[in-house]
Amino acid sequence: MSFIKGKVVYNLPIGNVLILSNGNYLKRLVFLSYENVNFHFIESKCEVLEKAEKFLIDYFEKKIWYPFEFIDYNSLNPILKKTLKIPFGKFLYYSDFSKFPRYVGRILSLNEIPIFVPCHRVISKSGIGGYTPSIEIKKILLRHEGIISF
Repeated sequence: MSFIKGKVVYNLPIGNVLILSNGNYLKRLVFLSYENVNFHFIESKCEVLEKAEKFLIDYFEKKIWYPFEFIDYNSLNPILKKTLKIPFGKFLYYSDFSKFPRYVGRILSLNEIPIFVPCHRVISKSGIGGYTPSIEIKKILLRHEGIISF
């Protein structure tokens, strides 16, 4: 029987987050200030969670981003896969993915592991666009990467 393993990462600029793994892959990142945790998990050590925590700390402290090795790439939508190619500090427009930017936004809103799959780097030509669960988180991430200054 496989259990979901979890770990809370505290005091990030985006608030506290819960990262979840099945032991092989990172499965979900939950923004605890914005989302309710309505499922059970076991708080336990696991290599995926330890590396995910280090990734988040590196991202915010050192202002770097690198591909995270514990993502189940086979389960990602092609639009989400394309966001992995957007470098730190760069962005693409929703319309760069498709002539249906609302469809792109909908797919990005389903991203279970934001930051690791950097959907925040996709913006609207008329502003920064949306972000699940909060536009404020997207603003923090874009400011952190120097993409926006407001």
